[in-house]
Amino acid sequence: MQFLKILLSTAFAVFFIFEISWAHTVLNVVGSKEGSVTISSKIPVRPYEFLIQKFANKYKVPVNLAHAVVRVESDYKADIKGAAGEIGLMQIKPSTARGLGFKGSVQDLYDPATNLEYGMRYLARAYKLSGGNTCGTILKYNAGHAAKKMNSISEKYCSKVKTYLASLK
Repeated sequence: MQFLKILLSTAFAVFFIFEISWAHTVLNVVGSKEGSVTISSKIPVRPYEFLIQKFANKYKVPVNLAHAVVRVESDYKADIKGAAGEIGLMQIKPSTARGLGFKGSVQDLYDPATNLEYGMRYLARAYKLSGGNTCGTILKYNAGHAAKKMNSISEKYCSKVKTYLASLK
């Protein structure tokens, strides 16, 4: 089983590197002047693009919002652990994942696909409970689905998410 995980992780890494190199080769022709070609500055190169898009779509979360949460939570680092025991890309707590049906080991939450599966499920519920409101979603993702009043930590978090979302326009 461990060998299979390593093999799949390696295959994903190769796919990811190919995806980044492909994004860098996409060209945007500027104007009609001959020889006037530049790399478009609007092509975002985002880690885990395929997986984030897959789980965001599966759980009906806007893809850019999903990326913003991953960016703020972990800066796309799959191997980090937060001070309160949050794990991986979406900094999901093992107890939260278990409440969503996760049955694996804590170590399994470091796997990007597993982390995004359960993190996106949790984000989707926050999104639905907030009626699609960005800051409401962030409050409920960060402070718990029952949270109703914005606190200073969630305000800062929402500000970072909005800044990231604005950078994509």
